[in-house]
Formats: sequence, structure tokens, C-alpha cells
Amino acid sequence: MNAALSMGAAPEALKSTSSLPALIIFWVISSVCCVEAYATSALQLNTARPSYSLDSHVEYIEDQSGQLDITTVREKPEKIWQKHPAPISSFGFTDSVYWFRINVEAAEPESWLLEIGSPLLDEISLYLFAGEALLQEISTGDSRPFAERPLQFREFVLPLRLPPAARATVYLRVKSSGSIQVPLKLWKESLFCEQDEMETAAIGLFFGATLALLLYNLLLFLRVYEPAYIYYVLYVLMFGLFVAALTGWGYKYLWPEAPDFQQYGLAIFIILGSTFVCRFMHFFLDLPKQAPRIGQLLNGVVFSLLLLLCLLPLLSYNIVVQLALMIVMVTALIALYAGIMLWQRGGVMARYFTLAWGTSLFAVLLAILEKFGVLPLWLWSAAVLPAGMVLELILLSLALGERIHIEKQRRVQAQQEIIELQMENQAELEQKVQLRTLELEEANTKLHLLAITDGLTGVFNLRYFMQRATHDINIARRYQHPIALIMLDIDHFKSVNDTYGHDVGDQVIRHVVDSCCRVNRETDIIGRLGGEEFGILMPETPAASAHAVAERLRSEIEAASIDHEGATITVTASLGVCTIDPTRPYLTIDQMRKVADTALYQAKQSGRNRVTVLAGNE
Repeated sequence: MNAALSMGAAPEALKSTSSLPALIIFWVISSVCCVEAYATSALQLNTARPSYSLDSHVEYIEDQSGQLDITTVREKPEKIWQKHPAPISSFGFTDSVYWFRINVEAAEPESWLLEIGSPLLDEISLYLFAGEALLQEISTGDSRPFAERPLQFREFVLPLRLPPAARATVYLRVKSSGSIQVPLKLWKESLFCEQDEMETAAIGLFFGATLALLLYNLLLFLRVYEPAYIYYVLYVLMFGLFVAALTGWGYKYLWPEAPDFQQYGLAIFIILGSTFVCRFMHFFLDLPKQAPRIGQLLNGVVFSLLLLLCLLPLLSYNIVVQLALMIVMVTALIALYAGIMLWQRGGVMARYFTLAWGTSLFAVLLAILEKFGVLPLWLWSAAVLPAGMVLELILLSLALGERIHIEKQRRVQAQQEIIELQMENQAELEQKVQLRTLELEEANTKLHLLAITDGLTGVFNLRYFMQRATHDINIARRYQHPIALIMLDIDHFKSVNDTYGHDVGDQVIRHVVDSCCRVNRETDIIGRLGGEEFGILMPETPAASAHAVAERLRSEIEAASIDHEGATITVTASLGVCTIDPTRPYLTIDQMRKVADTALYQAKQSGRNRVTVLAGNE
């Protein structure tokens, strides 16, 4: 009104005087009136009133470049300052810096506290002016260590020293990589402490209930060892840490010296909590059997969450939190759909799950839409998410307890059926066991025989021959009895293979073994030591007898023949004999082999088809 009257009076003033001072006075008055027309009236503070909600008195401007300082902001024209349409200033996720202005006037000097009810703001700068004088300047935010806060509260609480009976202007500069929500309230110091005590008691009850649910389900897991319970315990843990980070209690008590973790802790808890709840649903609803496609879809969600967690150091907090919240929203809808579908199929656990999940879905969607700035922020909405999710935790805990009861009944019924089945089939089972035992014994005997014999000839293989020979030599040594070893090698065996082929060579080897078996005694041990080389250990055999046996064996091999496609094949063998005199020190089987091998070599050098005897211990 004053501005309009002044503008209308301008022509009259010009007509009445042409002096320069009058013109200057006119424009000064007009400017003052215009400023008064744009200026916001100051909030009158009454000491009788304990607190003031400042949201209706706050003006703001958006600094998209982030380069404005307090001097530049104060010089901005009044018309660019605007009020937020919502009850509480909320701007969602943005890279802009926001400046807020509140004009206040205190009648008497008293200590006031400015509460900024959003604990996750990165940078906050406060400037208090009285006219052109800067009375206070405070810098804080959760990007700084908690100990640097002017007052040690979970939210940002800034002391104000307002001049008495004078207009003061509070400027706030707010910047954050997360969602920018700035609820403001002015408190008398004494009442604020009382209010904080009430909030502390309420949040204590909340964390106490969460801890009780966590321990209860942890004990259930230790009892039943089912994966669903441990994933639920981890989900409850992440949920508790998430609420602690969201409300500022985590930064105050758990990681006050870790501002870097404070920047990313909320995103970590959201990602891990969503991962654990997906795995919980996988086992709790038995998705691989009941809804395999939904199970595969949730596995893909888990993979996306873990990938996002790995990319956390490479991406900005703003992007990570928005992606995580979108994945959480998708996961919540998938879970609700799965619960309703399985409930319709008659699943008892699905009924509990759907009721529990439905209670939290509203709170989760409300919180996400508020963080994105789609819905306005209300004073009561901060309690909706914890309350809804606590109710969900309680219902899920009841469902897990009911699951134990159902599983217990199933186990009792199954045990009774097993007992009855065992009583009916005990005789048949015992018979099968006996039959199976005989089959296993026979199989073991065959396996043992295969392990100690040569596959082509059926005589002992080298390993077992050496074991038996060592045993018999030890017995001969103990009782001072003679013992002998024959090394036999088929003469010109390579020419047999080259002329007739390996199949005929195998027949020749079996022919030689048959000759040995006809000549040897029952106590003698025969083994195949190489391709066409054999060993015969003869206990209780002095040198003369060993020589006689070797000659008889050589003659047997020479006299026998093999018919192959009308042709008669005869072979001879060279034999080396190592004898042990019981009156002299005994040799080991390896030493006896060397002596017998030397004798065999001499037989070969002497023209083959002959026997050479050497005393092993002379």
C-alpha cells in the first residue's frame, strides 16, 4: 500500500518542486517501501513459548552452481526468495546447494537452540546477522567427525545468541549428496533437553525390541540350524544399523570418528539388508520348489545388489542410494507378489509372510517416495518406517516360531512312520544287509586280488611279490633256514613279438607261467617282475635243490611248444639263481635280486637257455 501511494505521489512531488534533494528523498522513500513490501516479517519470539516450528517462516533459494557465498546471497533481491509449498522443506536427491533464511526477533536475551531434524546432511553452515553485523558463524555436518559438532546431539542442534529487542536473520547453507530434507525448529534450551530425553527413551525401546528379536531368532537358528533363521538374523541386524544411521544414533555411539563410513554406511546397510532379506525369502518360502522363477529373479536381484556394493567406492553416494532404493522398491513388490501367490496355493508360511511384508511395504514405499521428493515430508512420517518394519519383524518372528512348531509336528509324524516301517521291514532289511555284506566281502576279495596280481598271467605283481619275499626272508633269517631266488627271462622274446605279434607274445608269457606253476612247489612264490622277466622265491631251499629246480624249469619251458596258425613256436629261458647259506648273514630281497640278476646276465652271456647259480652271501 505504502509503495503504491508513493508511486502515485511522484508526479505531484515533481510538480511541487524541481529541486534535486526532493527528488532524491522521493526515490529513497520509494526504495524503502518496495523493500518492505518484499521483506518477510520477523518471527516474534516469546519467552513464555517453549518452541517454534520454523517451516512456515523459512525462505529458500537454490544455488545450482554451488558457488554462492554468504555475501552474494545477502545481496540477492528479495523477489528470488521463496517459500516451500510443503509443510517441511524437502527437495529429494539433488546436487544443488540450498540457502535458507529465517527472520527472528527476541524480546529478551535467552539461549535458543536451532534443531535441524535431518541427521544425514553433509554440510551445514549457519550465519546469524543483526543488520550488517555478523554475530555467529557455525559449520557442521555429517562429513565432519561427530566430536566437532557444537552440541553433541544425534541431530544437528546449533546454539543461537539472539540480540534482545532487535531483528536478526539466520542464514543456513545446506549441501548433501543424499536427499535434502530440512525440518527446522527453534527450542528453549531447557525444554529441548526434556524432549530429547523422551526421544531417547522411545528409540531405546525400539532398539531394545530389535535386539530382543535378533537374539530370539539367533537362538532359534542355533537350535534348528536352518539357513532362513541366520539370514533373518542378519536382516534384523542390518535393519537395526540402518535405523541407527538414519536417525543419527549410529554416528553418535557406534562410529563417531568415521565420517567416511557415515557417508556410505546407510547405503551399505540398505544393500546388505536387501540381500539378506532376499536370501531369507529364498529359504523361508522354499522358492526353488514353490516358485522357481521368482527364486531366480531374486537371485538376480542379489547379484545386482552385490555388484552395486562392489561399485560403491567408484560411484557417488547420490547414485548408489537412488539405485539401491529403486532395487529395494522392486524387491518389495516381488516379495509381496510371491507371498500372495503362495498364500493362494495354501501355504501357511506365505500367509504370515504376506501379512508381515504388507505392513512394512507401505512404510518402505512412503520413505522412498519422500527421499525422492515425490511426497512431502511430515513430522510424523519419520516414525512410520521404524514402526512398520518393527511390526514386520514381530510378525516374521512369529512366523518363524510357527514354522518350528510345524516342523516339529512333521518330524514327530515322520519318526513314527519310520519306526513303524522299521518294525515291518526289519527282517527283510537284515537279510538285505547280510546279502550286501557278502557281496561287499566278495568284491573286496576281488579288488584285493586285482591289486596284488598281474592281469595277464595271474601271478603276483612286483609290489606284492617284494612284500611277500621280504616277509619270507625275515622268517628264514629268524630260523636260520636256507632260501633261494630264481630270476627267469625269456630268450629272444622281442623277436617273437616282432614276428608273430603281441597277442602271440602274451600267449608265450602265459605258457612260461604255466610251466613255472607245474614245476614250482606250493610254498614257492612266483611274480612277474617286468615284461618277460619273472622271479621265483623258494623258502627252505639250499643251493643244490635250487639249481635242480631251475634246471627242471628250464627243461620244461624248452620242451613245451605253442601252436599258432599251423606253426609250432618254441621258446627257451635263461635263469639266474641266488642262494643263501643260513650260516652266513642274510641279504635283503633287493640284494638277492641284484645277485640273481647278475647270474641271469652271465647265463645270457654264456649262450642263453641255461642256468647260472651264485651264492648271495659268500
